[in-house]
Amino acid sequence: MTLQEKNLYQQIHPARLITDWAAGIAACYLFWQNDIWLGVAISFVPSLIVSLLVIRFADLEKIRQSTFGDYFKRTYSKRVDLIRFAGFVVTAGASWWQNIPGVAAGIVIIIATWTYGLMIKK
Repeated sequence: MTLQEKNLYQQIHPARLITDWAAGIAACYLFWQNDIWLGVAISFVPSLIVSLLVIRFADLEKIRQSTFGDYFKRTYSKRVDLIRFAGFVVTAGASWWQNIPGVAAGIVIIIATWTYGLMIKK
């Protein structure tokens, strides 16, 4: 498997997904408390570490051959990744301003980027 493929499939490894969601929730809590620097660190550092570990040590071939792997490869693009990140920025910003509807809107954007492929055929 090439490094490019490993980078693609590590994004849907269970360890990475759990880390991203847990770090996102923790970061938004910190943003809600107006702790910007720790919130930013929690937003990125754990996911970066887990990504490096998964790329280096995980068996990503199983993920590549899975139904979810096929779905992700079919629907993933840099634009989708950017929109997903924008959803997190909306969620984080809304957390900073303690705006619950804004937090919900950001989460909806994130979920939409993960599920939009269920509505289309490529």
